[in-house]
Amino acid sequence: MSNQKESQKINISPNSQNALYIDIDPNNPVTEIESLCMNCQKTGTSRILMTKIPFFKDIIIMSFSCPHCGYRNNEIEQSDGLAPQGIHFELTVQTENDMNRRVIKSNFCTINVPICGLEIPPNTQKGKLTTVEGFIQSARDNFKNSLDDGYYSQMGDEFISKIKDLINKLTEVLEGKKFPFQFIMDDPSGNSFIENPYAPQTDPNIKVSYFDRTKEMIENMGYSFDNQLEEMGKDKKNTNEKKDEETQKNTNQVKPSYYDKKKNFTVYKSNSEISNKIIDFTKGIDNENEELDKYSMSFPTNCYVCGAKGFMRSCLCTIPYFKEIIIYCFKCDICGYKTTEVKGGGGMSEKGLKITLHVETVEDLNRDVFKSESSKIIIPEIGFESSDGSLGSMYTTVEGVIDKLYESLKESPFGVGDSQISNKIEDFLNKLKDLKELKEKFTLIIDDPLNNSFIFPIGEPQNDKRLVKEEYERTFEQNEDLGINDMKVENYENDDNKKKNEK
Repeated sequence: MSNQKESQKINISPNSQNALYIDIDPNNPVTEIESLCMNCQKTGTSRILMTKIPFFKDIIIMSFSCPHCGYRNNEIEQSDGLAPQGIHFELTVQTENDMNRRVIKSNFCTINVPICGLEIPPNTQKGKLTTVEGFIQSARDNFKNSLDDGYYSQMGDEFISKIKDLINKLTEVLEGKKFPFQFIMDDPSGNSFIENPYAPQTDPNIKVSYFDRTKEMIENMGYSFDNQLEEMGKDKKNTNEKKDEETQKNTNQVKPSYYDKKKNFTVYKSNSEISNKIIDFTKGIDNENEELDKYSMSFPTNCYVCGAKGFMRSCLCTIPYFKEIIIYCFKCDICGYKTTEVKGGGGMSEKGLKITLHVETVEDLNRDVFKSESSKIIIPEIGFESSDGSLGSMYTTVEGVIDKLYESLKESPFGVGDSQISNKIEDFLNKLKDLKELKEKFTLIIDDPLNNSFIFPIGEPQNDKRLVKEEYERTFEQNEDLGINDMKVENYENDDNKKKNEK
């Protein structure tokens, strides 16, 4: 939190046992407006403040209080529009510290606590910033007050018994008797968040996934589907223009000698019986490439965003000293939506692979890297370790990997603010910048249990002293996460016949 003497602090979560304070800028005072109290129909006061929440972004805080009946109401609205994608959180609450995690919930977010059958639908507990405990406590208190006021009296004894049972389960959760349990948030607006107390390290107790919004989701939030497609097109156009400017700037700089050698880099033809198609990585792939059809296969498919008909292009190619990879790309000519995915080809390796690269020169920064979606990245010098499968798959350079890490952390809503934790993230981002500029030597480790990742050697692989590859036996837990323990590729016909005979 800020230590400025002139600033004032207000508690924006007065109903929670763990108060959440924010700073009020004296240059941006609270606006007060007389408003009608919806409880007693008398005049109360609404207060509006636009501020920046530590770990988050600009928001609008609105509160109402009535001096006559004591009614109070607090709401939080996002000052920004919709995020590029919807977001889904699965938090495993294991300790009291997890109960104290700060949670930001938008109006359109649904909260689920499966262990007690609680679901908080959108637009009930509206835009809110509190803790995990705060949401559960508010739900428990609301059910309890409604029960005491006789709200459920006409719904029968069976329904009232279920409400009492739910209140008891919520009380046990608040008392810490239900650890561990799942706290799930699903927000199509993408404007909700759960605090990561381990930032910038990976949060071991949370799984985050993103999804594309459907037309129904957009319209249920009160937005125009056509307008959202138009805004998406503008954002992508601005992003592409920015990238073009950066590319032009980079091309004016002196390229390292490794790039000069890349003109002799060729990709040998795959011997796969599945496909003899191959891609040359020295050429760009876009719709203006005359040889695109020669190198790729096209499959008709519908756009994930607008549903228009398009083509998914795929290419099977072989990387020298590695194996086959499959590249998928899709671009919608109607709404401009684009997606690219890289996957490892061939069968599943018997062992996992750990690749260690000691980055010491500019040539090391410009090594080609293929990171599969099953791998994780470790940089010991700055104490960084990602979770398995985070950051997705990518074909880039070592420098590109650092850029990806930087952008991922920079875009995190909890990565800004004036708190101690956000300052730690700022320090970590500065360390990533130093690595990119090679101000100090560092080690890049890619650990892939499926052995589908690769770092390109300089010269012959056996002579590259800075690149070390180690194979290892996968653990039972790794095989379980990958679904390998349930796979059966031999004598499965006998199992099918046995099941038929049992029926």
